[in-house]
Amino acid sequence: MQKATASLELFRWGYAHLPGAVFFYAKELDLDMEDIGILSAIFYAYENTKPLFQSGVQTGQVLLRCSSLTASKLSRRLQKLARQGLVEIRDGNSKNFAEKMIWLEPFMLKLEQLVIRDHPELTLLHTPRPNDKQTNQQLAAYRTRIEELERELEEERAAAAAVPLTPLDANHRRVADFIAKKTGNLLSVKMETELRKWLTDFGFTPEFLFGMLEMAFERKITNPREITKIAKDLKDYAVTSIDGLDVYFKTYVDQDKAAPQVHFDPDAAEFGAFTGLDMSAEARRKVYHKWRYDWGFSHPMIMRAGELMCQRTKNGSLEYIDSVLNNWMTKEIRTLNDVDREIAEHKNRTRSAKTAGSNGTAMPAKSGKSELEFYVPPEVLAELKSKV
Repeated sequence: MQKATASLELFRWGYAHLPGAVFFYAKELDLDMEDIGILSAIFYAYENTKPLFQSGVQTGQVLLRCSSLTASKLSRRLQKLARQGLVEIRDGNSKNFAEKMIWLEPFMLKLEQLVIRDHPELTLLHTPRPNDKQTNQQLAAYRTRIEELERELEEERAAAAAVPLTPLDANHRRVADFIAKKTGNLLSVKMETELRKWLTDFGFTPEFLFGMLEMAFERKITNPREITKIAKDLKDYAVTSIDGLDVYFKTYVDQDKAAPQVHFDPDAAEFGAFTGLDMSAEARRKVYHKWRYDWGFSHPMIMRAGELMCQRTKNGSLEYIDSVLNNWMTKEIRTLNDVDREIAEHKNRTRSAKTAGSNGTAMPAKSGKSELEFYVPPEVLAELKSKV
């Protein structure tokens, strides 16, 4: 007599046959491991409860065959799968959750569509249905249009190849090839935009750009905007030789890395040279940047304020310029014409005040750096004179 063995009972229960494509397309279907476990339980219940000609499986049957599942967990996951269009949930004979029917046809259809998408040759194995006639006509029209566009593109390429390159195009290609060779990457959109600026706006030759880019790449400077900042400095200070490039990079770029407080600012340097103020200190440059960027004054406006400081004071200071610009900001004076108009009006007010003072109706008084006007009635002025 043969001995009973538990392994035969395991075989009798069978296996849960989940399609392997579920794991391959899990990310695209937005399925996590718990979703895959729920699908496995549904498939297992379906295989053990329904003949092949019937569809759907009850939620109660799924709960019966997976002891770790609870009704709340199954309900929550089924709602997610239904929102994704992977299963369809229908009510049973009653509103009881255990009698709801789960349909797997949407899930299998989705898997089939993904497989056909990745293997277009499989579509040839399917016989077109009668209602596919219009779709096939549209596809044929699309193919014809694609072929026409491909021919037009080839013609445009052939025409472009027949036209000789302009000097600018040739220089652009030379520098672009140099950058691609040095960086090991094709030109990005930003790099190509900045390259055109170096060639057209700054007027640099390819040979000069080779030297500038070589020194920049040696220092791991590959950001197009950082390179453009260097190119602008070179343009502003008329650096045109390799020796000048070497001096610039060693003086400013290398120092900028070794000591962050050293910063090359052409506008601040020009302002310091114009006014005689030392702008090498970081704190002084921050004051200039406040006028320039926080208060929104242009560089010529700041230079004009510096000019007024030199005209009206013996010992120049940033405080005087700060007070002038603050006054302009309060009065919304933003252009050089507005400055000239304000100066003319101030002179007229001062002249009128002096004239009125000589008639005994007004008395100008000086306080600090500005002139303040005080109105004195005639009777009060007569009383003051009688007391003297």
